[in-house]
Amino acid sequence: MFLTEFRKSLKNPWAEELIDLVFYRPLAFLLVKLLFPFPITPNQISLLAMMCGIAGGLFFALGSSRYWVVGGLLYGLSNILDCCDGMVARLKKNGTLTGRIVDGMVDYSTSLAVYVGLGIGLSKAVFAGTVILPCNPWILILLAAASHAAHAVFSDKYRNGFLNLKKPEPISAGTEQEQFVRELDRLKQIKAHVFDRTLIKTYVWYLNLQAGKVDSSRLNKKPVRPQRFSAFNAALWNLIGPSTHISFLILSAFLFNPMLFFIFVIGLANFWMIILFFLQIPGKNNDDETILK
Repeated sequence: MFLTEFRKSLKNPWAEELIDLVFYRPLAFLLVKLLFPFPITPNQISLLAMMCGIAGGLFFALGSSRYWVVGGLLYGLSNILDCCDGMVARLKKNGTLTGRIVDGMVDYSTSLAVYVGLGIGLSKAVFAGTVILPCNPWILILLAAASHAAHAVFSDKYRNGFLNLKKPEPISAGTEQEQFVRELDRLKQIKAHVFDRTLIKTYVWYLNLQAGKVDSSRLNKKPVRPQRFSAFNAALWNLIGPSTHISFLILSAFLFNPMLFFIFVIGLANFWMIILFFLQIPGKNNDDETILK
């Protein structure tokens, strides 16, 4: 029964990072079992995850080895809670489009707080002589943050592309806009949920900046299944997913050895990303191609 519920709480084993499957998700599921009887929502868990992540960034900013251990523990707890929100939503079947936006905001806010905290803390540690780096710490922080963002974008792209293939009706790149536009119209009609309406309206504006306004003629079209997404590709990209980065940072914090993290993110993970680009030289992008019903 326990294992059955655990599997139901996951997206798909192939779409999960290895470190999530063997460490973060099991710990998160134990927490989910404790929280499940209470009326706590996925969004509330997401906000708690953000608070822990920001607190972790503040401890990293203090720049000493003992505070980095605390920062690492808080960052790890933030990631466990970030796993919990989706697991609760899948088990309780109460996930919302607003929740997807909140989850993304939590990730961005936590990453920003942690990297800024690392930059401040490393500057203090270098000045105190407790850490030696090959160059200015902010250069390494910017390179690591940019690399982390690139790895997250592509691992998310191939994971979601694979999950999309498992759906009866695969979605196109523009369908996300359409979903949020429809939800915004629905919330406007019932004249409620001011916070949700504001959040979705802001997100739709952001999507419009990226891809332009939704063409109503697309709403009755069926997307073609993209062929280059697979479980194998998703698993390869997940080797440099966000939880793997977090784990290396936590290990570096415990050892008070930031170069371990920078070597992985700037060096090994980027090398792996380049290899994957050569292995998966994509042809024509079919994500936006459609056929009439």
